[in-house]
Amino acid sequence: MQPLDFHPYIRLAMYHTWLSDYYISRSIFDFEIIYIDKGQMKIEFPTETDVVKEGDVVVIPPDVHHRITWYHENCCQPHVHFDFNRDEQSEKIRVSMKEKADMSPEELSQFRPNYFLEHGIHLPYVYHPTRPERIRGLLLDLINAYTFNDPMKELRMEADLKGMIAAIVSDNLGYSDDSEGCDVITLLVHYMSENLQANLTIHDFMLKTNLSAWAINDMFKRAYHTTPKKYYDHLRLTYAKNLLR
Repeated sequence: MQPLDFHPYIRLAMYHTWLSDYYISRSIFDFEIIYIDKGQMKIEFPTETDVVKEGDVVVIPPDVHHRITWYHENCCQPHVHFDFNRDEQSEKIRVSMKEKADMSPEELSQFRPNYFLEHGIHLPYVYHPTRPERIRGLLLDLINAYTFNDPMKELRMEADLKGMIAAIVSDNLGYSDDSEGCDVITLLVHYMSENLQANLTIHDFMLKTNLSAWAINDMFKRAYHTTPKKYYDHLRLTYAKNLLR
């Protein structure tokens, strides 16, 4: 598998509850990740029908028709819509609530590429993660960052989404899931995002994690193919550009 190197555009992130009269049949332009926090709902895809329940994760790619209906009880389902890579069209495209038969020619041209398939990754639409609490926490953090504006909003959301994608791919492709390492990386990325004006050093990262410089560098290189210092410098540069805008 090729390294996953992307810079996402978060279109919508919210905590939503499906009530008994809710129903939708559509194809979406972008990717959607749903986490089932409580309750159940029924999702029909072209090749399968699933009743999803607490702790399940749903991954819906672009241009895949699906029908979602209420199923016996209300369903709390935080979710996020996103493009894997921001481009000039990202801000113009909205979350689709239509079937393809009802779309205009312009709308039919707005489907985003299937980033997973382009990288040889075939994921199920629905699965139960080995550590659902990690994906739940990252998604709720992302929704919180999306909801409240601050200069580091984009960086926080990107870090949370990349953490979710890493967990989902690891679960489904059988990669070794170093839970401790993933938790340390998540801790450090948030620490960096909250201290962009402090000019942190590897010594600060060591104090924060109680790990050696070698261990921290090794974890970051395996997760992001770069050093923690270079990653931090990239965050600071992006933050400075956002302030200038």
